[in-house]
Amino acid sequence: MVEIPYGKRMRPRYWRFLIITAVGVALVAFALDIPWLLITLIVLGVLNTIVCAGALYVLHRQPHTVTDDELRLRQLGFFDWRIPTADLGAAQVTERIHKGQRSVEVIGDALVIQSLTKTNVSVPFREPQLVDLGKTGARRVKRVEFWADDPERAVREINSRTT
Repeated sequence: MVEIPYGKRMRPRYWRFLIITAVGVALVAFALDIPWLLITLIVLGVLNTIVCAGALYVLHRQPHTVTDDELRLRQLGFFDWRIPTADLGAAQVTERIHKGQRSVEVIGDALVIQSLTKTNVSVPFREPQLVDLGKTGARRVKRVEFWADDPERAVREINSRTT
């Protein structure tokens, strides 16, 4: 199994949220003498810390992966899709900016798994694949586009298993 990390672009954002939360709660604690507001802000700060720390953990521990049998694509803890390598065409490095509203959605004939509005790897399918994104229902897609921290390596690893 080869890991294909995808969190490099998102990690700084989560670290900023953690720092801003800590500084904000500390400033409010010194500035306000309203106990209920202070407790509310501390609770919200702790919840934000848990969410951000969880996202950082998932980005580190759950990268995309490719094996001889499958390409596994993930987006934090919210999306996990396995595609048999026998169903994949030749991957290529293709950086695109998407105007989508979700981090994982079908745009046109592609499943797009974006990182801060960008993808940089495109993998066509030999035959259209069915992907179920929950509320939006199952849709047929002809390719998948996703972000990889090292797109050249990702393409090389995927293509070495599909040809």
